[in-house]
Amino acid sequence: MKIHRPTSLLVLSILLLADDEAGKIMRPADKSSHKSGTVDIVATAPSGKLELDGKPLEVAQPFPNVFHGEMKVAPGAHSLVLKWEGGRKEVRFFSGPNAPAEFTAFQQHPPIAGIECTQCHELTARARFRFKGGCFDCHKTDGFEKVHTHPSGMLEECGMCHNAHGSTVKAHLLHTKETACKLCHQ
Repeated sequence: MKIHRPTSLLVLSILLLADDEAGKIMRPADKSSHKSGTVDIVATAPSGKLELDGKPLEVAQPFPNVFHGEMKVAPGAHSLVLKWEGGRKEVRFFSGPNAPAEFTAFQQHPPIAGIECTQCHELTARARFRFKGGCFDCHKTDGFEKVHTHPSGMLEECGMCHNAHGSTVKAHLLHTKETACKLCHQ
């Protein structure tokens, strides 16, 4: 197994961070299904605007460029669009029973209601919202190496592989194991 040179990792990290800076819909996940009619929305973009099924959506903005809200939606397929100057992201999700095969059940993370954003995030001195670490505030380090191929100290950003807001796949993975490994290894 060959490991990329550090410069390759640096370039990859910069690209991942640049994508994070542009705009993101963290919740709901693309092609997710939600049994209840209530959908939790979490998104971030500079001066962003949200649309649900083509109509402007008003949600709370608890921090600069961060959008959060719970929306009651009718059963069926929906489109959530995040727009900002120079960019656009869209996710499709389904609400209600009997979701079509293209939609997969969403597992929210954290699974406990009432967790505040500030448990995992903070504002920097420049008023930027960022992850402050702390996965191990809830998750135990015991057994970490049983499910990961690297010791916990090697993995600085859980978000390279996991969506901390929820996902439609096991362990809230962003990629398959094979794809995740190839981010650093050939």
